[in-house]
Amino acid sequence: MSVRGQWSDSALGDIRPYTLTGGRTHHPKHALRLTTCLLTRPATRQLPANAENEALLMHCAGTPCSVAELAGRLHQPVQVIKVLIGDLIDADALALANPSGPTDPDAHLLEALLHGLRNRL
Repeated sequence: MSVRGQWSDSALGDIRPYTLTGGRTHHPKHALRLTTCLLTRPATRQLPANAENEALLMHCAGTPCSVAELAGRLHQPVQVIKVLIGDLIDADALALANPSGPTDPDAHLLEALLHGLRNRL
């Protein structure tokens, strides 16, 4: 559909998210969850200037913001936001506010905690 010979945003549908990510559907370096929180940091690399990058950085400035929250605020699919966030992390413009720790809890620590709780009862 064209409006006076130009494409309207409503006619583009899913093409815009595809162009935002350059066709990428995931960012292999970063395993981001919906609850992963991010904070803006001074960028050390030149970033592509676009409205989405600026919005992501603005929303993460001063207070952590989750991936799900960012997707909602920018009205974009979560996977698109994850790709854009990955680019900003690579450019050192965003940092994880809740970096992931060890995947398995320390069994000795859990046993000591259980032992301490039993002694209190």
